[in-house]
Amino acid sequence: CLGLGKEVPFTGLSIPELFRRTLLALESIGGLIVLVLDEVDSLIKKSGDDILYQLTRTNTNLRKSKLSIIGITNDLKFMEYLDSRIRSGLGEEEILFPPYNAVELEDILGRRALSAFYEGVLSPSVIPLCAALAARDYGDCRRALDLLRISGEIAERENSPIVKEEHVRMAQIESEHDKVVEGIATLPLHAKLVLIAIYLIEKSKKNGTITTGEVYNVYKNLCRKTSFDSVTQRRVSDLINELDTLGLINSKLVSMGRYGRTKIIKLAVEERSLKEALKDDVRLQNIIIS
Repeated sequence: CLGLGKEVPFTGLSIPELFRRTLLALESIGGLIVLVLDEVDSLIKKSGDDILYQLTRTNTNLRKSKLSIIGITNDLKFMEYLDSRIRSGLGEEEILFPPYNAVELEDILGRRALSAFYEGVLSPSVIPLCAALAARDYGDCRRALDLLRISGEIAERENSPIVKEEHVRMAQIESEHDKVVEGIATLPLHAKLVLIAIYLIEKSKKNGTITTGEVYNVYKNLCRKTSFDSVTQRRVSDLINELDTLGLINSKLVSMGRYGRTKIIKLAVEERSLKEALKDDVRLQNIIIS
């Protein structure tokens, strides 16, 4: 509504009223209107697919205008998540954009570097190396730009007049560290508590194995210490699987003979990354990670 020039009170509006006002605004504009929904999968996961369903029905209520929708997503299975009514109403045409290759990334970085760096401060190998590393990481352009930016920042901190290949290597390590810290910092509360439990057990046992049962017991103690209600052991087992999927821990199912099977768990992140990620979480300030 705001993008179409319609006021929305700070107290908000109901979804039906928002759509009513949106339809009126679209009708007043007239002609063909293109609505671009970036990261449309996030919208659906957060708010459900009813919003998208309403949008696909918009043209039946318009006379002077027509609405066309472009959805952008990195999730190749996105359409499978939608209700059959929405898939039918979209009448979509999928356009697949392949990841950037090293040559394309090098071209993009070269253009950006003209604005970001003085002439002659980049070693000839810097941009090709940033492009090659990012191309290896699913052709992520944002990662390529981050590597180039961080390389420059490292060179600046060292008072180096030239950004060198070694700065890119250092930037790669720093970037990976930042990614892990952000991943931990955005975890749900109980996932953080489970991760802390694994860290504390590993620190106390040194090279000993860690089982799901041990993690659950320490997790429950942490919940008592912080006055949080604990979740079930089954849910903790699910959280362990999720942490494993994220690459924050490594877990392996092993047979214990007549005692059944259990998971052997190992922390996969550095201690400094864990501490840095948790230091600003006020909910966990009573847990001391020494």
